[in-house]
Amino acid sequence: MGEAVVGTVVGGAGGEPVQAAVTNATTAATTIRGWEVRCTGWSVPAGSVGPTEVPIERLPDQPRRRSSVFDRLVDRDDLEVAFRRIALGARLVGLAWMAVLTVLALASAGLARPVHGWALVASAVAWASVSVMGARRRLDFVTSRGSVAVDVALAGYALFAPSLAGSPDQLFYGGYPLIVVAVAAVRSRRAVMSTAAVLSGVSLARLGIRSLAGTVEAASQVITYTVGAFIFWWVLEVLRRSERERQEALEAVAEARAQAARAEERSEMAAHLHDSVLQTLALIQRSAADTDRVASLARAQERELRRWLFQGGGEARDGLVEALRAVADEVEDRYRVRVEVVTVGDAEASPRVGALVAAAREAIVNAARHSGEREVAVFAEVADDRMVVYVRDRGRGFDPTAVPADRRGVSDSIVARIERLGGRATVSSSPGTGTEVQLEVSR
Repeated sequence: MGEAVVGTVVGGAGGEPVQAAVTNATTAATTIRGWEVRCTGWSVPAGSVGPTEVPIERLPDQPRRRSSVFDRLVDRDDLEVAFRRIALGARLVGLAWMAVLTVLALASAGLARPVHGWALVASAVAWASVSVMGARRRLDFVTSRGSVAVDVALAGYALFAPSLAGSPDQLFYGGYPLIVVAVAAVRSRRAVMSTAAVLSGVSLARLGIRSLAGTVEAASQVITYTVGAFIFWWVLEVLRRSERERQEALEAVAEARAQAARAEERSEMAAHLHDSVLQTLALIQRSAADTDRVASLARAQERELRRWLFQGGGEARDGLVEALRAVADEVEDRYRVRVEVVTVGDAEASPRVGALVAAAREAIVNAARHSGEREVAVFAEVADDRMVVYVRDRGRGFDPTAVPADRRGVSDSIVARIERLGGRATVSSSPGTGTEVQLEVSR
């Protein structure tokens, strides 16, 4: 179980309106590399700071697969990683091949000095183990300068080992020297050409030119290493060049799509500004003498523009959030006060949501009518098991115990309505300190 922050709610000091930068989804599920991410809202009262918590659980129907050595070598899969993986595999195959041939030669009991055969087998096994362990820590180890140098030294010893063991006609090394050339090709052109030159020189020194057969065999090995080095390097270079061209093409396509998206966004924004903001400005200009009318138009345009900018173009959605914002719009237009709505999460429309919105509306209307302030802050938070709405103003306040018996707006329309849902309504107020109404019901 782990946690990650997907949103933050930040409140100003001294009771200023709360600003939110959070996801509006109470529950969101997605799958990322075999993990289930579930979003649960965290209770954040107005004026506080807190994160939205995300429990992360492994999917129960996806058993973990044991990873192989090569799966654990790297955490990404690009072309160079693939080359190094292939180089490691080729090295291990070449070492195993050489070890098997040497063991078969030792088993024939025809070696005058078998210690060289056993030394070659031990060196092959040790180098294979070191290569695997080094690659598990850092894959670059496979084609590092030191690794290539060890390969060249071991291949040179393998070329001389039959003569040192007293059986020059035996073949200990198999295809390991040529594999060493291939591994060096993964590193660089200079490395592969240097490796081919060293192994060619070792072959010439081992075979010499004392006979025609020796000369032909030495020339054959020199040609094999030289041509092999060129072919290996050429193939890898072609693949690398193709990969570069593919990446450049993908980047060009991505850039073209980004430019098209930006152009479309600019066109959409221009159309929206023309259809709403510019027309509102024209209305404000014609109504300049009516200050109340100008303020009302400005508030309505601000609400619409905020919704368009921060809610994907202002598409309407049924549920608690849209209902609260509709109430805020209504109260602003009727009472000429500013109602700031901040939400964390959302709940689909239901009778319980409707009753909660009705109670919140009564609290907002009371604040707009009686607080004497020009701003009302509304904060709504939806968790897995409950919904909470706070309505706060910094106005004149009142003494709840001194409310006349015939004034039943708070007790009936707010408190009793929430209690009928099995919830809890709390009204906190005193003269001169403003009023806060907390409404909490289960989902």
